[in-house]
Amino acid sequence: MRWQTAVITLVTFLVLALAAAGWWRYGYVPASPTPSSVPEHTPKPRQYVRTPFTPHWDQVPLAEFERQAKRFPGQLWLEGPTHRKLIALTFDDGPTYNTPRLLDVLARHKVKATFFWLGREMQRFPDAVRRAAREGHLLGNHTWDHPDISGLDETTLWEEQVGMTQAVFKQILGTTPHLMRPPYGRIADWQVDFMRRQGLRVIQWSVDPQDWNRARMAFGSHLIERDVQDYIHPEAIVLMHDGGGPREDTVAAVDRLIPWLRAAGYEFATIDQLIDTRPFTGSAQPRPLPVLPVDEFAG
Repeated sequence: MRWQTAVITLVTFLVLALAAAGWWRYGYVPASPTPSSVPEHTPKPRQYVRTPFTPHWDQVPLAEFERQAKRFPGQLWLEGPTHRKLIALTFDDGPTYNTPRLLDVLARHKVKATFFWLGREMQRFPDAVRRAAREGHLLGNHTWDHPDISGLDETTLWEEQVGMTQAVFKQILGTTPHLMRPPYGRIADWQVDFMRRQGLRVIQWSVDPQDWNRARMAFGSHLIERDVQDYIHPEAIVLMHDGGGPREDTVAAVDRLIPWLRAAGYEFATIDQLIDTRPFTGSAQPRPLPVLPVDEFAG
C-alpha cells in the first residue's frame, strides 16, 4: 500500500505543478512594466529585435536585422527613434475575411494601426481597403503575393511585386503608400536603396509575438498576448497578421492587449507618426529621404 500512496502523491504533485505552470503562462496577467528612467526624447543608440530568435523556421537572424538598420538609418526601421511611450501595432498579409473583425476591435478601442497588405488580396477585398483608409489606419505595401523578394532582380521586384501593388492602391484609393515591409523580413541591401529611390521606406519590427505560429497552438491568443507583454518597450513596432491563415487568436489578443497597454501608460501610433514621416500620393512629392554615401552600397 505504501507504493500506491507514493504514486498517488507523485501524480497529485505533478497535476498541481502543471496546473500552476498553465495558470502562470495562460491565465496570469503580468503587472505593468516598470517606467523607464530614460528621458522620452533621448535618441536610441541602436535598433534591434527584442523577441527571441526561433530556430528551424527559416527566420532572418536577429543580427541581420540590426545590421541593416544600422547601415540604412532613416530608411530601414525596426522601432521608433526615441523613448516615447508609443506603440505601433502592425498587421501583415491581408486584407482577408479576418480584417473586418480586427477593424471592429480597433474601432471600439479607438486605436489606429498600420497594415502592410498584398496587392492580390486587396483586389479580392477592396471594401476592407476603403474602410481601413476611411477609419484613419495607415496602409503599406507588402508586395503582390508574398514571395521572398531578396533574390529578385530589379525589374521583377518592381513590375511583378511592389509596383503592381502600388498600382492597386492607386486604383482603389487614388493614393500610393510610402512604406513597405518585405515578406519574411527578407530584403537585400541593394533593394533597400532601390526602395528609397522609389520613395518607400522599409519597415521591419522589434516585437514578433509569432501569431503566425501561435495560431497552431492551444491557448494561442494568450501566448500572443504574453509575448507582447513580456517584450514591449518604448516606440515598439509590433508584428502581427490579419491574413495568411485563421487569425481569431490575433484578434482576441489585440482586444485584451489594448487596455493592458493603456494601463501601462502607452499610447498607440501609426508608423508615420512614430518615425515622423508623411504619406504621399502618386501625384505628390514624398518628404526627401536621406542620401547615404555611395560607398555605403559597395559590395
